[in-house]
Amino acid sequence: MQKEFDLVLKNCLAVQKGQAFKRNIGIKAGKIEKISLDIEKLNSVKVIDCKGSFLIPGLIDSHVHFRFPGMAHKEDWKSATRAAIAGGVTTVLDMPNTIPPLTSRHLLQEKTAGVKADALCNFGFHFGATTDNESELKRLGWVPSIKVFMGSSTGSLLVKEEKNLERIFKIANKKDFLVTVHAEDEDIIQENLKRAKWDGKNNAKFHNEIRSPAAERVAVEKALRLQKKIGNKIHFLHVSTEDGLGLIADAKKERQGVSCEVTPHHLFLSEEDIGKLGNFGKMNPPLRSRQDQNALWKGIGKGIVDCIGTDHAPHTLEEKQKPYFDAPSGVPGVETMLPLLLDSVAKDRLSIAKLTELCCENPARIFGLKGKGAVREGFDADLALVCLEGTTVIKNENLQTKCRWSPFNEARLQGKIEKVFIAGKGVF
Repeated sequence: MQKEFDLVLKNCLAVQKGQAFKRNIGIKAGKIEKISLDIEKLNSVKVIDCKGSFLIPGLIDSHVHFRFPGMAHKEDWKSATRAAIAGGVTTVLDMPNTIPPLTSRHLLQEKTAGVKADALCNFGFHFGATTDNESELKRLGWVPSIKVFMGSSTGSLLVKEEKNLERIFKIANKKDFLVTVHAEDEDIIQENLKRAKWDGKNNAKFHNEIRSPAAERVAVEKALRLQKKIGNKIHFLHVSTEDGLGLIADAKKERQGVSCEVTPHHLFLSEEDIGKLGNFGKMNPPLRSRQDQNALWKGIGKGIVDCIGTDHAPHTLEEKQKPYFDAPSGVPGVETMLPLLLDSVAKDRLSIAKLTELCCENPARIFGLKGKGAVREGFDADLALVCLEGTTVIKNENLQTKCRWSPFNEARLQGKIEKVFIAGKGVF
């Protein structure tokens, strides 16, 4: 007797192991149960003809700030996960700098319970490290990572002293936790900030000067020095400079356990865009030079960059319209990452296979997400159907994120997200 599937996707170009193969996909009970050349072997009451479009795993955005608890006026989990799904993202990993910050097991339980009712996609939470929560880290069960802020950003989490970092790294190593790092040196930032205020540099165009490339370089050097000594796994978030990426590349040549991420805003914007964007282009780390931007693209091509994460960090229009020193840092991005990358695929700057490696396969591997990140039998049927024909125009008024703005507003991009599935159910 022929097996009945819940859904069959026929005539799709399934992206698997670096290549696109014309395949038919049988989905049952939320899983990819059969990948076949022969559609006749896949019986289902529901069949979708993909007409030769690419079928890729649902994207894993391993770096989002969905603002719960404490900042629901900026974003909430319903609006944020709607935005994620609209952007082809089916799994998100949320950062701990909320109000209160996620730094205890009790707060982890509370946040999980609070998010479950509203989340429309898969989720997990990075756990915050502080100078005084070592007992919590030692008793903690599995989490995607322990997050360390070496430079101050939105929220109150900051660990800058080497002795504290070393203790955190040792705990992580003993428990086999990944440490994710916001690598900017706080002392350099504060010194530059004092100088900028003294000189009256109260404009977003000076953000790259205050949070300077040297701040990233020094922090990356310190973190790598400690990681080499201790042996823990470390993942550098939103790497933005040629020097920072170069240090990471050198470390990866000599040892395991080092990985890194870049963001869409650092790939597609530079400090030259600040004149137009103002505070809407203010984020940490800042937009950098064209030379730095080109280095990130070269790092993708050479396999130095492991992931692309959005650092989705929404703030309201009113907050962003404040004077530079008062306006918060951060930009939304979970909804626009895949359209921007598809445009790069259409223009031969990136392959569809590399896109899936950076946004699906590698995040699943690095953060320990079993059954995700690949179009493979037995894996979760979290999928995105995309094509390179057609056009996507990013418009603020059409965005699902609560903040309703993007630094990429009015961008006209080649390529389109056609359908998104989570556990085999169409959600977009």
